[in-house]
Amino acid sequence: MHTPPQATAGRATPSSSDSQPIHAEETPIVVEALPELPSPIRPPSTGSFAGKQMPGWLLAWRKIGGGSLTASLLIHIGLLFAAGLVVVVSQGMEKRVDFLPGGGTQQGAQASSEMQHQVQQKKRSSLNKALPMQKLVSKSLTAEITLPDAPLSLVDLPDASSFIGAGKIGSGGFGTAGAGGGFGSGFGSGAVKGFSGMTFFGKLGGEGMPGTFYDLKQTPDRKVTGYTDSEAAYAEIINNAANKKFAPEAMKGFYKASQQMSFTFLAIPNMSANEGPKAFAVEQEVEPRAWFVHYTTSIQAPEPGDYRFVGFFDDALLVYINNKPVIDASWYPINDHGEKKRDPEIRQDFGGPLISGNRHAYVGRWFKLNSPARIDIVIGERPGGRVGGLLLIQNKKKKYVLRADGTPILPVFAMSPLGMEGSKRLSEFKNGDVPFEIAPDTPVFKMWKSAFD
Repeated sequence: MHTPPQATAGRATPSSSDSQPIHAEETPIVVEALPELPSPIRPPSTGSFAGKQMPGWLLAWRKIGGGSLTASLLIHIGLLFAAGLVVVVSQGMEKRVDFLPGGGTQQGAQASSEMQHQVQQKKRSSLNKALPMQKLVSKSLTAEITLPDAPLSLVDLPDASSFIGAGKIGSGGFGTAGAGGGFGSGFGSGAVKGFSGMTFFGKLGGEGMPGTFYDLKQTPDRKVTGYTDSEAAYAEIINNAANKKFAPEAMKGFYKASQQMSFTFLAIPNMSANEGPKAFAVEQEVEPRAWFVHYTTSIQAPEPGDYRFVGFFDDALLVYINNKPVIDASWYPINDHGEKKRDPEIRQDFGGPLISGNRHAYVGRWFKLNSPARIDIVIGERPGGRVGGLLLIQNKKKKYVLRADGTPILPVFAMSPLGMEGSKRLSEFKNGDVPFEIAPDTPVFKMWKSAFD
């Protein structure tokens, strides 16, 4: 049985005229048309700025790339600002001074002294760490003891200026007012032309062993000592000082020149005895007689081996190695003067050409130089008048050219290279009235100083 459809609330009943039935379970989808969007607004060709017409200058600026230029300028300004901050901070920091004031001012001298003290402290601190101190004991009086080598950077060598005394140095070629007052106009006859600090008895400062001048006729305050001019009295004073190892106390009763000279080599042609006092700038205080010069240091041989000295000096020439005499090449025997038993090895006839007056050279005993050794050299004049002589060295292993009489042509004993002036001095012996040829190849004995001194 067919039941007629019932009306539904809120919905119209379809008319019978509809050809297609509408199913109740399907809901029709209604699509509403979207409103039409306005078309994008494009700026007019003449340009605009915030809805307004863009100024002509701005438009022209943008056309020529002004925007990029402006950005670049802003970046560079920022970089410059940052760099300025760095400079300000750097200048605000404390600067580290790595130089010392100079110019000879008091401030420069004080700063140099403080810096030198700091360097010395560092050297000693490093040395104490690198070289632990050890006790060395020897029961033999003749044993050779070799100290351990110290690095050269830690070895304190004497300052050249320490050899220059506080007194006048006019005889070296400087003005009497000192080096600051300018150079003098002349040279003493004992000075070597071409170098104002060089004399036949050494030079002012520099390389070489320091030498001290003594006058046996005067006390330190320039009073008479009671010295009697005789060979015995002169020899006694030298031997007494040698027995006391030339300690300062041994010569404290005699006048001493304040200026020291550095021994480089000994080659003095026959000349006035006044050249000795003049070289030490005491020619106004000391008569040219009864004086001697004592040189001393520790030396290192150019190579280990056996050596001996050959030489002669008018009036006194003695050399001591480790406080023992190895040659007495004086005018008359001084080391064992007056003794019946003399040491023949330290005063042997050498032969060869004459050196001074009618005297030939003497040769001493052989000695070993395998390690640093102390050396003392004494030269002097007793009665006054003339002085002259030289000191040569012979290496037992070396082969030397021989003279016609069989004596070897030896080099001088030198503490520094001879140079041009030294070679000219040696030529005076070779070209003298009685030629005495000297070997040109000169070994150099270096001054050695213990790091613990």
